Amino acid sequence: MLRGVDGQFDWKGCSAALTYVGVVALLVVGAKFGVAYATDTLYPSADASLAADAAGGDGSSSAGTHADAANSANTIGGNAGTTTPNPDTLSTTTPERVINALTIAQAVPATGKFIAADLVNMELYLYQDGTTTAAYPILSKGRPGTSWETPSGMYAVQSKEATHFSTIGHVYMPYSMQFYGNYFIHGWTYYPDGTPVAATFSGGCIKLATTDAEKVYAFADVGTKVFVYDSKQATPPPALSLASNPVPAIDAASYLVADIDTGDVYTSQFPDMPLPIASVTKLMTALVANEIISLDKKVTIEDGMLKTPRVASSTAPETFLVDDLFYPLLMQSNNAIADALASYYGTRGFVGWMNTTARALDMTSTTFADASGVSASNVSTSEDLFRLATYLENKKSFVLKITHTKSKTITASDGTSYTVYNVNAPATDAAFDGGKVGHTTAAEDTMLSVLSITVGGTERHIAIIVLGSTNQKVDTDHLATWITAAATAGATSQTACASCALPQYRKIQL
Repeated sequence: MLRGVDGQFDWKGCSAALTYVGVVALLVVGAKFGVAYATDTLYPSADASLAADAAGGDGSSSAGTHADAANSANTIGGNAGTTTPNPDTLSTTTPERVINALTIAQAVPATGKFIAADLVNMELYLYQDGTTTAAYPILSKGRPGTSWETPSGMYAVQSKEATHFSTIGHVYMPYSMQFYGNYFIHGWTYYPDGTPVAATFSGGCIKLATTDAEKVYAFADVGTKVFVYDSKQATPPPALSLASNPVPAIDAASYLVADIDTGDVYTSQFPDMPLPIASVTKLMTALVANEIISLDKKVTIEDGMLKTPRVASSTAPETFLVDDLFYPLLMQSNNAIADALASYYGTRGFVGWMNTTARALDMTSTTFADASGVSASNVSTSEDLFRLATYLENKKSFVLKITHTKSKTITASDGTSYTVYNVNAPATDAAFDGGKVGHTTAAEDTMLSVLSITVGGTERHIAIIVLGSTNQKVDTDHLATWITAAATAGATSQTACASCALPQYRKIQL
């Protein structure tokens, strides 16, 4: 029997937030796909209800994607051209690609209160009617590359508490303002005995000096918009200059090789063809589980699920932290773990979040029917999966790091240890940053990989997607060898001809 040990949800004030997100998503998706679909997928019944209770904060799970890709007219760098959106229309429903292209100045509304947290320059600004009224230094934020990375995006103050206790960090957070899920703006945290935490103590929240947090707390109202700005790479690197090496014969029905740093597509075949993706699904499962289930929550599973080889008859219950279950989910491609995480608050609701997150990432040809990838109705395209790979590399790289881990020992609550081994084909390759393999009869072999290659002394991140293959490792290896050789030779030629123009490639707008 799969069950969650903790009966409480991780988000204080989540009921109001989810109601807002759910209504918007219901209206938007209902208009496009029909109300029955929207209701069933995005606003599930009571089995997926999420009870608002004591939130974690300061070391909790992240929620970096936005609820729906509804505002397609307000694109920045999209197919419709460059348009600066009206600040009044920005919300948690604004697509990720729009948020990524915004500056703080573009996000500030002309009227009302507004808070902007600049995670690049580590400053928090207060605005009244479009004018800056105060600025305070940000003392810490969530560590990049971890599951606690502070999510950028457009949010709003959901709740305020003069003193909030974090059940994850086990610390008090003075002048706490929740802006999304387990994420807060607050003052300097301290332990129950009154001892301030060390300067190195950092969760996923935005921490200010307590005197500054008090002023922000007095300024902010519930509903005040909060824009969290974090531009990791304001200036993308130049396009690669590829030598004219012929692309090898590839068996996959669809494939794509594209540059995560620039969006350039170097080669592809039927990149827009929707196909079953099998266990590549679990990358989205991990992303959503990280967003909606606090990492210190506990899940009980049958011990036979983790034994190698699997022992179906071994049904003794074992309890693990959610944080530890990401390893068998991604390394072992464990279907039972995927189902256990999805069922923590209700499978229908969880799969609805997967589909909502896909739309927020502009994965418009992607649909999920389960969390494991067993269903042939889990479909996507190579181009959509490139968008997912880019988001993971830039915002949730801890997911890819797990897929690159060769082996990992996790320990149950009773002290029993289990060692998990990696089934992702290139997990030991030096250039492999991470990814996921999959196989079902309907999908055949599938694979998403992110590679790091050094070209002209600069590290570049390349995504390789293969779908509908008879051998995903062979196809991926052939494409990886090709792009590495073509880029290396092209860089040499470009150096010899500094005045030569760089090539132009089709770009995937992100």
